Amino acid sequence: MGFLSQFFGFDGKSPQVISTSADLLRSFDRERTAGEAVNDRTAIQTSAVLCCARVIAEGLAQVPCKVFKEDIYGSPTEARDHALYYLLNRRPNDWQTSFEFREQIGIHLALKNNAYIFKNKVNGKVVELYAFDPSVVTVEQNDTFDLTYKVTLDGKGPKSIPADDIWHIKGPSWNGFQGLDAVQMACKTIGLAQATERFGSKLFENGARPGGLLTTRTGAQALTPEQRNEIKTLWAAQHQGTENAHKTVMLPFDLEFTPVSGTANEAQWIENRKFLIEEICRFFRVLPIMVMQSGATSYASVEQMFLAHLTHTLMPWYERFEQSAEVSLLTRQELLDGYSIKLNANALLRASHEDRASYYQTMKTIGAMTANEIRAKEDMPRSTDPEADKLTGAANIFGGSNQTPNQAPSPQPDDNEVAK
Repeated sequence: MGFLSQFFGFDGKSPQVISTSADLLRSFDRERTAGEAVNDRTAIQTSAVLCCARVIAEGLAQVPCKVFKEDIYGSPTEARDHALYYLLNRRPNDWQTSFEFREQIGIHLALKNNAYIFKNKVNGKVVELYAFDPSVVTVEQNDTFDLTYKVTLDGKGPKSIPADDIWHIKGPSWNGFQGLDAVQMACKTIGLAQATERFGSKLFENGARPGGLLTTRTGAQALTPEQRNEIKTLWAAQHQGTENAHKTVMLPFDLEFTPVSGTANEAQWIENRKFLIEEICRFFRVLPIMVMQSGATSYASVEQMFLAHLTHTLMPWYERFEQSAEVSLLTRQELLDGYSIKLNANALLRASHEDRASYYQTMKTIGAMTANEIRAKEDMPRSTDPEADKLTGAANIFGGSNQTPNQAPSPQPDDNEVAK
């Protein structure tokens, strides 16, 4: 943190974020939809939004992130001696694990479609990675198409940071250098969801009863202002709220009650909430079943469900993460030397024990995998048996492990020739 402290002029590892007045106004009340203020802080109070963000963030964080290098045969092997291996796989900075770091990045990407990571360098080598709050970072592109990142932290700034010192992961983008704000794009749907939840809370707060009018009967004496205030206070105290539901209504002063609003069923409150969950899922490209939406599309097996989730939701984010990490964290020479950064999604695709055993048996039988490759897939230690690194020939195709394709068996002498 020494470099950041000198550069930005703040102390501590959790700096207070202070934006400009325009940014604050945009953050607290970017757009009012259905009477609701929609911004990052209010959006995550909607269960479907928070669940979609967690599905993306945890999917990005729960798989191993490793640095690989191609060996002489072109096969990727773990480059544990590379400085980035420890940063990406275990500890990117002083206060976060790799899981926590990538989870934070995933939440930023899900809600803002932008993640800004500062690369703290020593002698040109990246030694620490810090994820900035996207709300304090702005991106500017000059006439030569070079990018500059301006960061405002703890009231210090904005400070300009060269693009080479920022690892910027972008979601879908309109201008090519900054992702589209996901919450802003979905603000109308999120605002409607917030209004629907507020309607439900008010419904039960008032005893799950419809609103109505208290009126004097025909010919009754008009009420004084003091009497009207007294009736309003008594009504709220005795009949408002779920704890007073189903109590007997006593109407003084020749009053009568006339309902004027519909019920929850008439407003299709429950159906509307279900629809809005699916609508929010569409914006975040998350399968409704992954946010615990009952009645969502079913799949033939759990494997197929996770395969669809991986293919349509996580893999695009994995590819964005991997490609941006490689071009931002690795040098051109390292890329030419065969270095790469990968997220291993194999753990998400593991089937049942029986299905995995059948798959591995088939792959070994046809000579596609060795025993040690199978053990590696199952996170088991390598076998020291030399045979564990040899491919088994497909007996049903080539006639056994000692036969090669298109090799005819050697002719054998018959018994008569042997006798002679």
